Amino acid sequence: MAAGSQGDAHAAAVTTGPAPLRNIEVWRISAAIGLLCFPQVAVLTFASVFLHDFAGTGTWVTSATLAAVQTGAMVMRVWSGRYTDRHRNRRPFLRFCSALSALAFLVLWVLAIAAARQPSLLLLLPLMMIVAGICVSAWHGVAYTELATLAGAGHVGTALSLANTLVFVGFCLVPIAIPWLLLLFAWPGVWLAAAICAAIAWPIFLRTA
Repeated sequence: MAAGSQGDAHAAAVTTGPAPLRNIEVWRISAAIGLLCFPQVAVLTFASVFLHDFAGTGTWVTSATLAAVQTGAMVMRVWSGRYTDRHRNRRPFLRFCSALSALAFLVLWVLAIAAARQPSLLLLLPLMMIVAGICVSAWHGVAYTELATLAGAGHVGTALSLANTLVFVGFCLVPIAIPWLLLLFAWPGVWLAAAICAAIAWPIFLRTA
């Protein structure tokens, strides 16, 4: 009976606090996660098209670029999780990732504009794509851990489901939106939109209290 009472007490303890759908901080973190997925999905779904059609890269360079993005992102996710566990600085790290991603996509935007006038700059586009792709993919574990910690053990399922719903909204909308951005603003407009999404995520990761 004592063990059962302790289990009930523990269950009650971990479910204290507002429910996730009534917790503005849970909504904020979930929204920021969803926003950062927009530029990430843009890289994963359209980087090969951009490099082939705009930069004129061949199959080997395009494949190597995407492999470098994915490999770098995997390494950075593990490293960032360990780093923030040790330093207890998840929010500052998430803001840093947002700001760095916004800067990387801004540079990609400028390079895309400049390369249209100076073809020699096309050689820099695969490298910049790797940098931007890794920056905007390195934050996953840290963001989900911060969200779970914020929601509390008794509400983790709801909080993570909310974030995943917003992520898959991005997975749905980005492939629809990018062809229209291409039609209206060409490739520089795509990368500028990615930079804006990452920049909007930065203040959302600030604590409200």
